[in-house]
Amino acid sequence: MKNDLDFDLSNIQTMNETQTGLLAALADMVDEVLDPIDGKEWLNKGEQAMLVASTLRNQQAIKALLRCLKSTTKDQADKLEAAYQKYVEGAE
Repeated sequence: MKNDLDFDLSNIQTMNETQTGLLAALADMVDEVLDPIDGKEWLNKGEQAMLVASTLRNQQAIKALLRCLKSTTKDQADKLEAAYQKYVEGAE
């Protein structure tokens, strides 16, 4: 039983690491879009065009990362619930 618990917790930890990586990639992408305008009170037309082009270029990648995060979060919640039922409720 301890080996099963270790295995289940290891799978959940792997999902945590996957989510951490996805969040880091998303943060990098958002930084890439926003860093050129960081601290500016207003944008000239060229900067506005650059911001729009950068956002559009990264839009699909950002959406894909968000879908992956949603999916891994749901999978992790399912695995946590299954582990809870197996080891906590099953032990009662």
